Amino acid sequence: MAIRQHFQKALMLLDHGDIDRGETILRQVIVDAGNEDDQVALVQSLVCLGNLLYETSRHSEARPYLEQALQVKGDDDLDDLLSYEFEKAREILDGLNISPIW
Repeated sequence: MAIRQHFQKALMLLDHGDIDRGETILRQVIVDAGNEDDQVALVQSLVCLGNLLYETSRHSEARPYLEQALQVKGDDDLDDLLSYEFEKAREILDGLNISPIW
């Protein structure tokens, strides 16, 4: 199955509440996208996994994935294509830097 198909499968599993399987597939997509130099799939899956980890209160695990997504730089077309993902990663990281007031 192609990388993007695996990514879509992970999204479907997450939408249906199968968090564990969705997370496992996202982690594999990250490896595969890195190996095949698919920067779009890599950034999308890094941000998706980072968001999942953030939403499941695993903030310290989320940070490296989000930071790695922001380090992927491409040409202007790639940056435009991934602008939503870059903004989402920045937004989550900003939330991680704010400590709650008890």
